[in-house]
Amino acid sequence: MSSINSLIKLLLSDSKIEIVLSGTTSTGLKIAEAKHSDDILATGPFPLDWFPFSSLAWSRIKPDLAICVDSELWPEHMYQAQKRGIPIFIVNARLSDRSFSRLSSIKLFRSLLIPQNLHILASSENQRKRWIKIGLDEHKTLNTGNLKIDISPLNPINKETVNKKKKELGFPDSSIVLAGISTWPGEEKFLLECLAKIRGQEIDARLLLIPRHAERRDAIINDLSVFPFSYKQRTCPVDKHTDHQVYLADTTGELNELIQSSDLAFLGKTLPPCHEGQNPIEAISIGLPLVLGPKCTNFSETCNELLNQGAMEQGKSPDEVKKIIFNLFQSESKRERMRNAGLSWRKKQGSPTRKTWKEVQKHLS
Repeated sequence: MSSINSLIKLLLSDSKIEIVLSGTTSTGLKIAEAKHSDDILATGPFPLDWFPFSSLAWSRIKPDLAICVDSELWPEHMYQAQKRGIPIFIVNARLSDRSFSRLSSIKLFRSLLIPQNLHILASSENQRKRWIKIGLDEHKTLNTGNLKIDISPLNPINKETVNKKKKELGFPDSSIVLAGISTWPGEEKFLLECLAKIRGQEIDARLLLIPRHAERRDAIINDLSVFPFSYKQRTCPVDKHTDHQVYLADTTGELNELIQSSDLAFLGKTLPPCHEGQNPIEAISIGLPLVLGPKCTNFSETCNELLNQGAMEQGKSPDEVKKIIFNLFQSESKRERMRNAGLSWRKKQGSPTRKTWKEVQKHLS
């Protein structure tokens, strides 16, 4: 739901528009109700994609336009929309490799799954081409970009701000800070090993650990106990160390604020056995050079674009990731090139939400 919050706000900015919002998960619905219950007409579970339920929902709501998010294809709901002559949009549209392969192989059933009134606002140009290949009219497809980009607005951080944030965490201005972003089990120990190697070369390296799940703090502290590093824990503000090498951010919801103290970052959940990856856009939007492990399947297209732009480097193995991190600590000029490449990429993305809103508006007037 977070990716469409900005789009909902734009829709609500038009007093003539009323919104009925549904979701397929209880968590998504709770978030939607907390954020928008005072502004929208109604919320509720997504009606089953089966004739008695879909027909009843469409008869009661009587929508003028329907919007789905990401890649949902609901044949019965789409039939109800086509039957009533109502346009239906899939925004932030994407097809996984598996879905693309499956839809490519069932040509005889495409007409049932892809109605003539379907409009695709794709999350990337590659995704737009995928939708066309499975049978969408190219005139009804448009690359509007990934809506998640608008969650992280372009916000370059200058050197003065970085130094100020370092001081707030107890790091010297002159130190070079590596952030572990949304790390998973095993990755904190890996980064501590990187820190040991780098500091062994008499480089004033520091490490900011931001685990994906703050409740793992005890396990991370166990990892820290193996290394000769002093550390500070965010949930324990009283600390005997005046100078520490590691800062453990064992809280939630502070990622964007904390990473402003960093000079480069490692993207969590990208080392084996993990492969899904975390969202890289927050770090890129403030100008952080990024390093990631062998795979980032959840954000593969974004990562591929950033790799091609030179804003990110990827290691094919943990040892290769260590080597990349070590080299970046030694080269300020390379970190600066990566920073500028990332900011340039982010600027080119513009606002996918506004692009999406502009297209939807054409069918609401």
